[in-house]
Amino acid sequence: MKIKLNEKVYDLSNYYPLLFTVIFIFILFQYSFSSIEAIFYDLRIKYDVGISKSDNIVIVYMDEESDEYLGEKYPYSYASLDRMLGKIVQDGPKIINYFGIVQDPEIESHGENFKEFLDTLSKYVNGGGGFRFATEMDAWGEIKPPKELQQFGYSLALINIDNDSFSKDDVSRRAILNISGENTLHAWTANQFRKINKLNGLDPSKILGSYYVREADAIFTMYRYSQNPIDGKNLIMQIPFHRALVGNFPANTFKNKIVLIGPKYLANPSDFVLTPFDKEQYKASRLMVHGQIIESLIQNKTILMVPRWVSYLLALVIGLFLSIVISQVKPTTGLLVTFFTILGVFSLSYILFSVFGLWIYITHLILTIFVVYYIWVPFRAIAEYQTRYAIQEEAKLLKKVENLKQNFISLMSHDLKTPVAKIAGLSDVLIQQNRNSPELVQGLHSIIDATKELNKFITSILDLTKIESQNLTLNRTPKDINQIIQGVVNGLKFEANSKKVQFNMDLAVLYPIEVDQNLITRVFHNIAENAIKYSGEGSRVTIKTWDDPQWVYIRIQDDGRGIPKDDLVHIFDKFYRVKNDSTHTIKGTGLGLYLVKYFVELHGGTIIVESELGKGTSFEIKLKNA
Repeated sequence: MKIKLNEKVYDLSNYYPLLFTVIFIFILFQYSFSSIEAIFYDLRIKYDVGISKSDNIVIVYMDEESDEYLGEKYPYSYASLDRMLGKIVQDGPKIINYFGIVQDPEIESHGENFKEFLDTLSKYVNGGGGFRFATEMDAWGEIKPPKELQQFGYSLALINIDNDSFSKDDVSRRAILNISGENTLHAWTANQFRKINKLNGLDPSKILGSYYVREADAIFTMYRYSQNPIDGKNLIMQIPFHRALVGNFPANTFKNKIVLIGPKYLANPSDFVLTPFDKEQYKASRLMVHGQIIESLIQNKTILMVPRWVSYLLALVIGLFLSIVISQVKPTTGLLVTFFTILGVFSLSYILFSVFGLWIYITHLILTIFVVYYIWVPFRAIAEYQTRYAIQEEAKLLKKVENLKQNFISLMSHDLKTPVAKIAGLSDVLIQQNRNSPELVQGLHSIIDATKELNKFITSILDLTKIESQNLTLNRTPKDINQIIQGVVNGLKFEANSKKVQFNMDLAVLYPIEVDQNLITRVFHNIAENAIKYSGEGSRVTIKTWDDPQWVYIRIQDDGRGIPKDDLVHIFDKFYRVKNDSTHTIKGTGLGLYLVKYFVELHGGTIIVESELGKGTSFEIKLKNA
């Protein structure tokens, strides 16, 4: 389809790919592709180098082995809790968080043990230690610790999972910082630890990437994993409850640390959470994830999601950029550009994520790149095919025309040789019959000279035809270059004498070399004959030969008029002749030096020319000494 605007015709079919590209990009914007984006997000989390690994946290966990050692079932008695707490407090921790259930202290058997537990807690808190009970939520609200223990403080410690938002894969990526105006255990613990280490406290509403959700009346943020939360793949020390109870741990294990105490029963799936490091199996304990959230807040390393419209804008820019590039380059080049664009998007998003904590939604960018590629490449391939087909058809046509031209020239040249030979023969017979008529004889000699010139021209055309059809082959035989030169000079004696041109020979002793005698003879003959024609009467032509282990050198030099610099660069061109007042009367085809250069190079040699006006011209030929 074509339209005409302002006297210009526009082919709208060239814009179809761009139109399809924009339409498909806007269709992509209608979908979130959260599951795909979750994969890219989790990759950045797993290889995040923007948050430091640390050992600020120590975990004390209750499990089946501790049950067996103590002879108790979780939740443990206050006697066991008091003994464990006493051992830990002696090591000097800064903060202790207790996750889990405690028994009802109203039971008579807990009376004395509960008092001792309260006394140990009071001494620790009054001594400057930080303590907090972690609470959960059920259908009736917050599950608080017993009334007597609430004085030591408690906060909600919920782990948010993406079960009804983002990728809906039950993976923990977000931290809850504040609920109904109260900081969660994670925010409280991180702030306490930062204050102890003389760092500024954190306002949940001002943390990077924090946002408020009205329905939950809570502030959330995306937290970062400082290390792999799966057991055995991190620096966080984990000690079984029963070992802590008996003091079976190295000195200073808890000194100046945050201690998280809670259950980690393999038989209880609720004690484990899915994380970006393993989204198929519950391998990371809830205690470890609590520790990762607290550590992320301590380092103030959270994630800000860049507004989605920024990703849409980048997608449009990338789409237009790739459309322009792919439409102008070869498909292979377009593939490379596409690959490096994808690599650039991944690299930029990773750098922004790790260094600045910025999460760019890249799924639309990647899908846009693929859409552009798979729309434009077929169109480019079709265009390339059409262009290639047109070139092939044109090449076929040119080849046919070239063959017709060569056949015509070959036939004409062969057909001309016969009448030319007859004219020369008849002229020679007439000379013999009319020797008493000088004027007639002179005219007949002019005819013979003209036939000779015409015969040379025909021979040159035939050679040119052979060259262009690549049918010219060498008939190499061992020959003495000096003998060939001598034969050429002898053949030109009449012409040289008629113009009073003197040949000076300086021929070194040479070994025979493999050459095509006929072609090399024509090379020397053409250059020497040109020297006689163009150097003027009374000039000298010097021919010198010498050799080295690799080359045989032949220099043919005259002291004639010389060749202008502007003409010198073209003298080996096909049909080129130097045109000036002194040469316009000299006959020639303009093929001689073209054939000379071709014959020399066909032998693997080279030819160079030097000339200076008023001083003469020198041709130097190099032939392989073999």
